[in-house]
Amino acid sequence: MNSDRAERQSDCTEETGKRQSTTSRLYEEMIHLIESGQWEVGGPIPSERTLMTQFGVSRIAVRESLSMLRALGVLDISHGRSTTVRKMNSETLAKLFPLMLSMEGEQSLVHVFEVRLGLELQTARLAAQKRTADDLNRLTDLAARFDSFDTDTPESIESDHQFHVQIAKSTGNPLFWVLLNVLGSYVKYSQRESGKHNPEQHHRASTAHHEILDAITDRDPQRAQFCMERHLRDAHHITGP
Repeated sequence: MNSDRAERQSDCTEETGKRQSTTSRLYEEMIHLIESGQWEVGGPIPSERTLMTQFGVSRIAVRESLSMLRALGVLDISHGRSTTVRKMNSETLAKLFPLMLSMEGEQSLVHVFEVRLGLELQTARLAAQKRTADDLNRLTDLAARFDSFDTDTPESIESDHQFHVQIAKSTGNPLFWVLLNVLGSYVKYSQRESGKHNPEQHHRASTAHHEILDAITDRDPQRAQFCMERHLRDAHHITGP
């Protein structure tokens, strides 16, 4: 009897492994269809029955693959309507980025800092060259909002993030703010998880914001870049090159 039970468990495990393998393969093929544009953004994808025939898989595999894509925010699945391909935006990536980094297991805030430093020195420099009066108004409002807090809170962390994103937007290059918005999501996540409340650090950050804003206002790219680097190093507690 124990032998029969073990054999049934083995068959069940093997069947589960095959289904997971089929689902993974189907998921990758669906991703390729989206990346290649064969499944157009905003357009409907084939029905479950069509997908089953097209790929030669079971309904379970189709539904599991579609669920995985929906969880990633790639597909919009509504009851009674066709499943459509969603447009991926920075908000979607921002939600996934902290999870991606935590699953990789090797990244750290130092790694994020190195990438952020390269990105934001450039945004500060370009913002000082290209900013508009409207950009300055937004930056001024965001700096004042950050000043209204005394220490780190979810609201102050968000206002700090938006200040940096607005600098990136002031470059006129949409790729900068999309990348910074995604990268900043991990910084915000780490700040919230740390649970630290440091009024002195918050005050230094507030002062740094105004120094950066003054340099951008004066159209001084070198000073804007210098102030941004000093601010980021202080925020990440990193000194030296």
